[in-house]
Amino acid sequence: MSLMDSRKRKNLSRQWGVNGLVGRQKQAVKRAIESIIREPKTYSADKRKLSQDDLLFLMRKYRPSRILDNLYPDRSRPGYWLSLKERDPSNIVEIDLENFSFLHNPIGTLDALEKISRAESSCIQARINFKDKHCIDVTPFMLLVECWGAMAPVFDGGEMDLPMQKVLSAIGIEHALGVGFAGVSEYSNVWAFPLTRRRKAGDTRSRNPFADVPTRDIAADRFCDAIDEWLGRPEIGLELTDKGLAWIKGMLGELLENAERHSDGERRDGSWSVSGFLVRTEAEDEGQATYRACIGIVSVGDTFSESLERALPDQRRIIQDYIDRVRAMGASQSDETLRTLAALQDGVTCVREADLADRGGYGLMEILDLVSMLAGTSEMSERAEVSIISGRSCVMVRAPYVHGLRMNNDPSSPRVQWFNKENSARLPPDERYVFDLERYMPGTAVSISFTLDPSYLRRVFQNE
Repeated sequence: MSLMDSRKRKNLSRQWGVNGLVGRQKQAVKRAIESIIREPKTYSADKRKLSQDDLLFLMRKYRPSRILDNLYPDRSRPGYWLSLKERDPSNIVEIDLENFSFLHNPIGTLDALEKISRAESSCIQARINFKDKHCIDVTPFMLLVECWGAMAPVFDGGEMDLPMQKVLSAIGIEHALGVGFAGVSEYSNVWAFPLTRRRKAGDTRSRNPFADVPTRDIAADRFCDAIDEWLGRPEIGLELTDKGLAWIKGMLGELLENAERHSDGERRDGSWSVSGFLVRTEAEDEGQATYRACIGIVSVGDTFSESLERALPDQRRIIQDYIDRVRAMGASQSDETLRTLAALQDGVTCVREADLADRGGYGLMEILDLVSMLAGTSEMSERAEVSIISGRSCVMVRAPYVHGLRMNNDPSSPRVQWFNKENSARLPPDERYVFDLERYMPGTAVSISFTLDPSYLRRVFQNE
């Protein structure tokens, strides 16, 4: 309960004389007050007039979804997914989601997405209540967008606090999901990197053409614009140089190119989505502004581990040798997870021509370098966090393993991060940061969060 809610409740109670009422009259007035308190914190399904397409949508049969069908495998089996007319009218559920974040709760967040998939398969009506006050990770919402078109229209609103509504509306999640946020009237203190998804020719997946773009160059340009705007806040007062813009654009461009090539097998024609935001908050007791950034990158299809099955024989042998070595030293992670960790290192790629030319496979380490550079701060609680979910594997990048390191400080050597104190490919990775998941996410989801510390950034980039 927020302090603002408590004050509003007390004021209304005093104005309406609640203490002087008794019995049912008192309870009725208290319910009316709670309704007023909660009204701006609700969201509802779009109430537009149904078109012919919408009516057909309501009557449609099962639609496959790689995400839904893998998180809840029964969904694709005969007799589990029911048409709306087959569903029990009393099967109405309410799903409460808390700590909905791959950054802090990857296992629980996948479980939450499985609950949503299960409800979509058999419920006649469902509400999703988002209990987090703030959006702490945009990536799970991006996954919802990716599978929303395949879901039966059974979800009918729920609860969501205003700060969360504001962020999801600003980046376009509200529009992509076709819901309405009652409490959003302005976007102060939120700077959006709008949801941007790759589409093939004639394959627009959104009613908003701004969300679906044909090339990664458009997404990279938007990302550069967002970073430049974030750094341009008055308390920070910086802007990217031409060199910085070129580096960031090239970095994200390679990352998205890898997603296209790796997530769609031999065709190298996969899709991706990317989004993010910067939010300004102010501590009530200190009055000091804090800027927290969040970025999400999603590709649905092959995982890191699956894509490396197509690598050149020499690279597959090197990775298998790594797995055999750390397994002999007691590594408990699955081969899939160890292969996923190997995929993060500089120069590892499944694209044969890139491997032969010693290019490609650098995008992830580049983005870790960017985050580490921007997120420097003396506060341990505000340092950068990155979580990578791919298949049944999770890699959590954070202190003390925050970016790749070059061996012997040689600038020409590849960056590696093996998640052990020695940063050695001969020792097992730390199980607290590299571990297996029970549920399978078909593709890769990258969640990034960091704080922009104005004093640090000015000191480093302006030599103050």
